[in-house]
Amino acid sequence: MLYPRLIPSLLINSKKELVKTKVFKNQNYIGDPLNAAYIFSGFDADELFVLDIDASKNKKCISLDFVKSLSTFTKVPLTVGGGITNLNQINTILSLGVEKIALSNILSEDFNLLQKASNSYGASSITVVINSLRKDNGKVVGYFGRPRSSNISFPINDLTKKCQDNGAGELVINRVDIEGTKQGFDVDLMSSLNEKLSIPLVALGGCGKLKHIEDLISNTRISGIACGSF
Repeated sequence: MLYPRLIPSLLINSKKELVKTKVFKNQNYIGDPLNAAYIFSGFDADELFVLDIDASKNKKCISLDFVKSLSTFTKVPLTVGGGITNLNQINTILSLGVEKIALSNILSEDFNLLQKASNSYGASSITVVINSLRKDNGKVVGYFGRPRSSNISFPINDLTKKCQDNGAGELVINRVDIEGTKQGFDVDLMSSLNEKLSIPLVALGGCGKLKHIEDLISNTRISGIACGSF
């Protein structure tokens, strides 16, 4: 039996500070990301998910110098994202010792990049982050990039299947409306998606205690569990 990966989720801002948000709002400084990465690496985390949450907004790629430093501070696999928009950036980041790159915002403008990246570097190197939220009617929609009024959303089943069919090697499903709330994962959503898709899924958003992790893995054979606030 393959056990799910436990993945600390580290958010950095444009100043390369480690921050935490709640529902993607109100950045709070919580320390040095390189130090945090070193600590989690020492705790034998299965993987680290590091995302520059200001990069796309500022139309910049995550700092390559920072990524290089990050890879030297850790001994666990890294997934890195933030402002990645082309194959050259992907090639450079992967060459710095990163196992996977994460795409999101750019796919709302250039969805073809997903298939190009997968064909060039292999699906196993390409993670797609889908931000999702549950509407008042109970239906879940997904979209790419930061929450904003201009986001075009799609039924979550349609969007995840489209990403899988176009070369995503893994999907991180981030429930943005419960991000940082510590109220628990959306178990029903992850269980439903896991039944419909064949690629690995990582749940992100809502973890506040060990029972939330237990509830998730007892209801679905999910590939990864990412935690930020917790």
